[in-house]
Amino acid sequence: MLKRFVRAFLAFVGLIVPGAFALALLAAPAARPEPLARPGCDRNLADAAASVAAMQARVKSLSTAGGADICTATRFYFLEMVKARAVTAVCKNGVERERELGRFDADVEHINDAIAARCS
Repeated sequence: MLKRFVRAFLAFVGLIVPGAFALALLAAPAARPEPLARPGCDRNLADAAASVAAMQARVKSLSTAGGADICTATRFYFLEMVKARAVTAVCKNGVERERELGRFDADVEHINDAIAARCS
């Protein structure tokens, strides 16, 4: 009698455990591999940062000047920031990407407000 019970118990466990394991595997989310680095991203990010820095320096040097020169420089600075944001959106990933895009969005909004105030 005990032998029959043990055999039935092992058969039951032999059916339930593999089935539960298979269901657990099916229910588990798929692993997401780390996205591959895109070729040229390092160079593009460096170029974008250099362009933004150059335009920022130009706007600061013209900040005492008025009129069309500062408006033109600020508009070009806006354009460089938008380009840098686009490169960042393509080349970065994860939390760093979201942080950088948030910073760029805030900067672009600030520059847009400056254009509206100075160049109307």
